Amino acid sequence: MLHFDPEALRLVVAEVKANQCELALAKDDGVYLISAVAERGDTGRVKHIAYADGCHPEKDDAWYETSRVLVGGDDFCEHLQLTDESMERILSDGFELWIHVLHDQIHVHASPVIWVPVAEYRHIINRMQRLAHVHYRACVGNAEYKRWRVSAIDLLATASHTDAKRAKPDDREEFLSMFERLYHLADTVNAEGAIRFPAH
Repeated sequence: MLHFDPEALRLVVAEVKANQCELALAKDDGVYLISAVAERGDTGRVKHIAYADGCHPEKDDAWYETSRVLVGGDDFCEHLQLTDESMERILSDGFELWIHVLHDQIHVHASPVIWVPVAEYRHIINRMQRLAHVHYRACVGNAEYKRWRVSAIDLLATASHTDAKRAKPDDREEFLSMFERLYHLADTVNAEGAIRFPAH
């Protein structure tokens, strides 16, 4: 899952809106978003860049490995279409942007951070755990894996923008661990329900 600094994101989205163009997700020196039609400074560098958390080459020591884990080792640039509604919510309503990069699809969603009680936070951990450790192993055939993948992506989308102010460090560690496990498993299944590679 990719998440971007809200302030930097708003500058990029404002440029996308002003230029009526697409949003570009790129991976080379880091992972970042820019406007497909972007203003450049005197040095030729794009002025407004929103780096994914942990993927800034000048600020994050482990940016290379983090980028590789999140989106793979190959460089790329994908153009994404943001709806007018999503742009307005990011610019005016404090919504944030999350991007899930799977091998065959890129899922983009804008949402505010949803603060929940610790009990609900732990319930989401349990749901991710069941999907990863029980339901995935119980699937037989492409149709069941396909349905499982849809459920996993939906739950990942919910979990990505959910937080609990009173969650303990152990809760957060378990939440992140289960999120990463479910994300990995979702990437083992393609959109038609076929297994791409064995889960490890």
